Amino acid sequence: MERHPLLALIFIALGPAISPAQGQSFEFAFLGDNPYGGAFNVPKFQALIEDVNGWGDIEWVIHAGDTKAGADSCSDGFMRSRFNLYQGFDPPFVFTPGDNDWFDCGRAAAGGFSDYERLAFLRGLFFPVPEQTTGVRPMAVRPQSSDPAFGEFVENVTWEKGGVVFSTLHLIGIARAPTDPTVAERRMDAAIAWTRATFARAHELESPGVLLATQVDPWRISGLPVLLRAMCPLCTEPSGGMDRLYPVLVEESLGFDGPVVLAVGDTHIFRVDKPLYDPATGRLVDNFTRVETFGNPLVHWVRVVVDPDAPSVFSFHQQMVAANVNQP
Repeated sequence: MERHPLLALIFIALGPAISPAQGQSFEFAFLGDNPYGGAFNVPKFQALIEDVNGWGDIEWVIHAGDTKAGADSCSDGFMRSRFNLYQGFDPPFVFTPGDNDWFDCGRAAAGGFSDYERLAFLRGLFFPVPEQTTGVRPMAVRPQSSDPAFGEFVENVTWEKGGVVFSTLHLIGIARAPTDPTVAERRMDAAIAWTRATFARAHELESPGVLLATQVDPWRISGLPVLLRAMCPLCTEPSGGMDRLYPVLVEESLGFDGPVVLAVGDTHIFRVDKPLYDPATGRLVDNFTRVETFGNPLVHWVRVVVDPDAPSVFSFHQQMVAANVNQP
């Protein structure tokens, strides 16, 4: 398989953000699609923050986007209140935007804003220094905006630990036609380029594993293709707008020797499964795994253990926040 040498050279020139020796396992927190509904669920989310902070040895927190419901306010004040809430995490806070965070801000209930103006505001708020995360203890990351070809994408970042390569991709599920289709296509162009660059870096490092995090779940409905196609012919197709991503995930995963994880939010269902099939052969892409985090109304998180020396590299553990169990 082609190794995308130009992208690899870009990563070599920049150098790794974090690259300690392999062989040491570590953990991080994965969450998203919370809190929804104005102030109603904020105490629940504060309990989640306390739970994460109290766990100890959490390297970073990844929020898979949708910091609020689509009908929640998109005002400057409300969005700042969300940003300030997330600064309660002691570990570095990594965020990839969801549709509720800017795309749906044109809804009357959300304030009737321009979606692209809200995206610009979001980028300035959540990514004040693109080369590092926020949170009480920020960490260095490499933003895609360091590439002049994608200078606006401060939200797409990559970093490394234990030789494992991590990246975020700004991709969203959309329920209406984009305001400007060319902007949507450029967002996908950026995500594909960043995905390929991530794998190029992983090949260069001979990395034991790759994890990509994004808001959108490309497979809203998944299952054994033969049965699923018989029950619902269109259900095997990727979610709207994700058609171009699917073959890239197939190609890059098949060309990589280690485990590949796509960590998503979007449909609010905690699950760990294998939904990726090679359309050319109909075979499961065995080394590819999807993990989806909890989402509203459930306010819990997923603890991801990364062991670079283990065959699976990644393992996933549901962390039920005691204060939020059986709550309305």
